[in-house]
Amino acid sequence: MSAELIERLVTANRILANEDIIRGFGHVSVRVPDEDAMYISRALSPAQVTRDDIIKMSFDGEILDRPDVRPYKETVIHRAVYRNRDGVDAVVHHHADPVVPFTISDVEIEPAFHNGALFHQGVPTFDKFDDKFGRLVVSEEEGERMAANLGDCRAQLIAGHGANVVDRSLKDAVISTVFFVKNAEYQYRALQLDDEPNYYTGPDVSIESMINDIVQNDIGIDRKWNYLVSQLPDDTPTA
Repeated sequence: MSAELIERLVTANRILANEDIIRGFGHVSVRVPDEDAMYISRALSPAQVTRDDIIKMSFDGEILDRPDVRPYKETVIHRAVYRNRDGVDAVVHHHADPVVPFTISDVEIEPAFHNGALFHQGVPTFDKFDDKFGRLVVSEEEGERMAANLGDCRAQLIAGHGANVVDRSLKDAVISTVFFVKNAEYQYRALQLDDEPNYYTGPDVSIESMINDIVQNDIGIDRKWNYLVSQLPDDTPTA
């Protein structure tokens, strides 16, 4: 399981880089099954991540297997979510171009198409930063405030910075991130045409049924994942 999960995490990094969502900065992690720990790359551009760059880190921030390597500064983003959300098994932190404008405006992200309905519970914005590192989330206290702001939602904005997307598996988190970025792009374009777009709405029970039975069913997730993998360069790991 560990080897397969690590290979899949490498592929997730490469997909998010190839989709122009995570470029030089940003990171993705996955929960280690049955442990209070996660896999995440050392501090490296996701486009360059290989299996040798993956480290195992406890939810307290201790590197468990390779203490000589340098981790990302913001690993608490991931660790705080895992500590507070038992049902979350993967976290993506990114600064995708279509999303960042929403982090500096009062316009809330709304479901703009059916896959955007993944975010029908709302997309909160975290802005309770410490003074030391500007709008980076670095301290344990910031991480806990950020996780509280996220609540039970699938995504959140980080004011003037970027966004987090969380989900029940690594494949789901990557695909939800792709849909989140596309939703922001569609919404931004729609607002150029109409001050009050017709967003994707409906009873919560209907939307949740659509998400569970269609958007996030196993066939749909595998189909989208396999497509994203097919777009990678030939020499990319494809677990």
